[in-house]
Amino acid sequence: MWIAWAGFLAAVVVVIFGARYHLPLALLSGTIVLALATLSSAELYEAFINTVTSADTIILILALGIIPIIGGILQVSGKLDDIIDNLRVGRRAFLGTTPALIGLLPIPGGALFSSPLVEKSAKDLEGHVKSGINVWFRHVLYFIYPISYALIIPADLANLSIYKIIIFQFPLFLMTIVLGYFFLLRKVDGDMEYTSDIDLRALTPPLLVLITAPVVHFVLTYTYDFQVANITVLIAVIFSLILSIFIIGDNKIGVIQESISKMKPWNFMFLIFCLYFFINVFLSSGIDTLIENLHLSDFVLIIVFGFFLGLATGRIILPASIIIPIYMSTSGLGSMPIIAFSMMYLSIFLGYVITPVHPCISISLEYFNGGMHRFLKLMAPLIIISLAVASVVFLLFV
Repeated sequence: MWIAWAGFLAAVVVVIFGARYHLPLALLSGTIVLALATLSSAELYEAFINTVTSADTIILILALGIIPIIGGILQVSGKLDDIIDNLRVGRRAFLGTTPALIGLLPIPGGALFSSPLVEKSAKDLEGHVKSGINVWFRHVLYFIYPISYALIIPADLANLSIYKIIIFQFPLFLMTIVLGYFFLLRKVDGDMEYTSDIDLRALTPPLLVLITAPVVHFVLTYTYDFQVANITVLIAVIFSLILSIFIIGDNKIGVIQESISKMKPWNFMFLIFCLYFFINVFLSSGIDTLIENLHLSDFVLIIVFGFFLGLATGRIILPASIIIPIYMSTSGLGSMPIIAFSMMYLSIFLGYVITPVHPCISISLEYFNGGMHRFLKLMAPLIIISLAVASVVFLLFV
């Protein structure tokens, strides 16, 4: 038994520290460490075969490999700039909206891409405040955007409908907006200055690219009963990909090639494979039984572990991929209760948006020359209030 525990703890340490450098390889290394301590070679082979032959997993890998290409096409072609340049909103709305729009697509170094936009409209604000705005609003749509790694994969692991999650998490999304406004944007005033009139012909096509995937996904989810659930995600992102190619005009091949080279979608696809391989090895390892014997409360697992794993890893998917299988196996439920899921998601999110392990935070603080101490002091009220909400809701309703 002690060998299994040692292997599990070693695997978690490898994943957490390795994730700072290369998350997919960290997950694969942690998976191998866990397997060596708990599985025979035959069991490891079976877990590998289950991963590479699962239709759901393969289709999800393909779908989530397309999303960064879409983001790359919009960025390389300048269509993302067309959205930003033609928004006609006040400074507060601009500061909240532009990081969120860029956060919809997994653009590597996305915080660096949104930082100049924040700087453009917030030159009078201190560096730690601009960093807080960039980080917080860049991630708030994770609660409700259906075509997002951060929501698709945890929902799949928890065996929950992504739209039921979105409906339930919409109040959490509103809460993050209100808190962000009150603590980060409330004292910002004035209007944006534009040198040209709004160009709807430039604004509309890239907005349609962003909207198409979730709309198609929603329609397919509730009108067709596919045997492989994730096929709806694949079809939805293919529609957006086709539209993104259609709107870029000339030199389509060049833009696509540059986008693929820039975004490296194979890294995202490898990440999803490693994640599901890790989960399959974990489920075969018997660690869930050992954890169940510890008799941890659900509150400690969901709220406390959720927050600290988000803090330790600087990720959302990774903590969820650890907590959800443990909760599911120890509870004996076929799907995770949606309240428990949402409070776990909120707790992970809160650790995720304040840890220096999260690249968006390090990039923002460096770009705006903001101090980590002042950043944490600024963000503390948002985190404390939100974590208190998660704790109270969990204790009352789960």
